[in-house]
Amino acid sequence: MTVALWYCPLQGSLEYEILSQLIASLQSLFPGSPAFEPHITLNTRLECRTEDNANQVLTSCVAAIHSVKSQLKLKPGQDPLVSFKSCYVGKRYFKKVALECRKNKILMSIHQIINELYVPNPNPTTAFDPHLSLLYSDVTPISKAFLRIVLQRIEDILDVNLEEDPATANTNLDDIQVKWNFDTSPTNIAWNVPGSFKIVRCEGPVDEWEVLGQTTI
Repeated sequence: MTVALWYCPLQGSLEYEILSQLIASLQSLFPGSPAFEPHITLNTRLECRTEDNANQVLTSCVAAIHSVKSQLKLKPGQDPLVSFKSCYVGKRYFKKVALECRKNKILMSIHQIINELYVPNPNPTTAFDPHLSLLYSDVTPISKAFLRIVLQRIEDILDVNLEEDPATANTNLDDIQVKWNFDTSPTNIAWNVPGSFKIVRCEGPVDEWEVLGQTTI
């Protein structure tokens, strides 16, 4: 497997609690799907096996955030570090149901810095795809009946309306079963700072994954 860098909403925050509730709600529909905390993955394949290695990566993350601190003071109409534009049901285990993030140049910059410093032989053709998974599951495809339940739970918990993306409605995509767009970007699950960077060893079953280090900014 891999060692990954996560950015998480602060534990105990409104965003953390709402996303955790949604993850647990969807997990209950699919027996055998694991529990996990809400996060976006910034990097994978980190050369990071010890606590000291993890602390080096976290120090670089904090330095990157401090270098753009003035840009984190949100102005009217400016998106926070993590905000969402759509939700999709995928065909892969770790992206069975996920929220698609809006592009953010600061997150992209952190991704690039960490890639250059701590990922051996990074693949320049691999696109940065920030997302927040809501369900890990092998079930493929999800039936229409369960899709309706998934859609309803997302709408109810996030207090939003979702509409099927016309670009995917009549297209057989390799990785996506269905995609829904938000009528308005949900502000109750978007977060900026504070937040938590975590270095996670993702080896074996999900419930055996290990946090090697973390820091709050």
